[in-house]
Amino acid sequence: MKTLKAILSISGIERFIRSFLVFLALVMMFHKSGIAQPAWNHQYFNSFDCIGVEFPSSDTGFIFQREGNLFKTIDKGETWNIIDPPGAQHMGPGKFTTSQLGILLATPFFLTTNGGHNWNSMSNILPAIGGTVVQGQQFVNSISGYISGLDFYPDPFPCCYDGVIYKTTNSGGNWNLVYRAGGDIYQELYFRNENEGVILSSVYLISTSDGGHNWIRNHSFFGQIRFFYASSMTDPFKDTIFLAGYMAGDTATVIRSTDGGGTWQKSLQLPYLSRLRKICFPDNKFGYAVGDTGLIVKTTNGGVNWTVLNSGTRKRLNGVSFINKDTGIVVGDSGLVLTTYTGGILTGVGNEAALIPELFLLHQNYPNPFNPVTNILYDLPEDNFVKIKVFDVLGREVLSLVNEHKKAGRYLVSLNGENLSSGVYFYAIKAGKFTQTRRMTLLK
Repeated sequence: MKTLKAILSISGIERFIRSFLVFLALVMMFHKSGIAQPAWNHQYFNSFDCIGVEFPSSDTGFIFQREGNLFKTIDKGETWNIIDPPGAQHMGPGKFTTSQLGILLATPFFLTTNGGHNWNSMSNILPAIGGTVVQGQQFVNSISGYISGLDFYPDPFPCCYDGVIYKTTNSGGNWNLVYRAGGDIYQELYFRNENEGVILSSVYLISTSDGGHNWIRNHSFFGQIRFFYASSMTDPFKDTIFLAGYMAGDTATVIRSTDGGGTWQKSLQLPYLSRLRKICFPDNKFGYAVGDTGLIVKTTNGGVNWTVLNSGTRKRLNGVSFINKDTGIVVGDSGLVLTTYTGGILTGVGNEAALIPELFLLHQNYPNPFNPVTNILYDLPEDNFVKIKVFDVLGREVLSLVNEHKKAGRYLVSLNGENLSSGVYFYAIKAGKFTQTRRMTLLK
């Protein structure tokens, strides 16, 4: 009897060990393959709003807070440490051009050339008419830096403002006004060296090639895409530039240019209220933008299609930075930090569903007016037979663009009006019970 109990006991231990080893193997397999990983890991650093995040190198990143702290990681965001400059007050945004060179807006301003180990205080006195609201900042080397923003007029004209650009050539010892434009708002800035830089206004880009001595206003995207207001831009020196912001009426929108800002096309416009506040492209295909009410959108094909991701929050998101297409960090109000290792997709439980649009939608063609080619985007939340036709003002069919069964997703179709006369046309979609018609104009 004792022998039988011993055998049973040993068998039970063996079964436990075997089960545990199987469980451990599954956990290791899931970890390595990325199966069953959450889309976003949520954590709160404190109660202060996180207003920006950036990774100037693959390992080193920084998170900026308003009236809070400056955080740094050297292990891709696994751990974060506070690196506040001694005596800094009223902490705000900043910019690290490299993992070593960075500016932090506080009282006073601060400059570091060794990744935040040491800080040099700078002047925060700007030659403004009224009070300057800083929107962008960057040092291009240890002595030259730029600040962009808007200058509110003092009484008796408190409602008016100018877009302003300031520069220092002595490590922030003093700042000089290098450009002023009435009624504009200058936001983000990007310098790739001491001479060449681009600054984003809400309705156009402005650039310099001689260190800020002269500035050139590029074509206004506001004139091509009416009532679009920009908040953030990608690297303006790459082949394709993306701008994130919103249309009048607060619908989140992304536009893009493939010719250095000469012409612009709409890449995304959501059908519900929200604003996009920051955009990031880790490579030419993958891009992310974040904004109000927890909004995160993603593209995997250079802005042709966009997906709304489930962020798991309704808080305003203010910053986004991706080390690669899958690993990234999003920050928001109330100390919120979201981290993903899966590109924001919940793996192992129906990834494909996350890439499907929620609504049927026929987008406005871009460009519009056009000559002779324009593009039309349409969204299918389910598989359907799709017809898209073009009609003249008398209702006569002049072109058939789509006439086939399509799987759920977003699609792009081009229309070539080379053989059509100038004038107004209508294009209509029919997919199951869904129909929608939009107007476009061909100008030759």
